[in-house]
Order: sequence, then C-alpha cells, then structure tokens
Amino acid sequence: MIEKKQDSDEFKREALRLQETSGKRVAEVERELGLSHGLLRQWKARFRVNGETDRLELNEVE
Repeated sequence: MIEKKQDSDEFKREALRLQETSGKRVAEVERELGLSHGLLRQWKARFRVNGETDRLELNEVE
C-alpha cells in the first residue's frame, strides 16, 4: 500500500496510477487509501501523470 502523505505529489501520482491500473472504481480506491469521498476524482480532473517523465502535471483547461 502507498504510504499516506496526501499533500505529496508522489502520493497523488501513485493513487491515480493505482486507480487506473487496478480496474477498481474510484470510490473503492478512495476507501482503501482513506481518502475523502470525491477527492481522487478531483485529482483525476486536475492532474495527469506524464508517461515520459513520470511526473504529476496539471491538466490543461480549455
């Protein structure tokens, strides 16, 4: 399991990756990680993981 440091980019990146690769619903991953309901969905809307650099980046808003 991911060490819980909600404010860190590493935690957010790993939480997003876990949800994308696990096949689990967002709410299920939130419960497993002890996140507030809707937080992971907010992160998904705001951030993306750059596949080339493995860094957390802000999504572009049009």
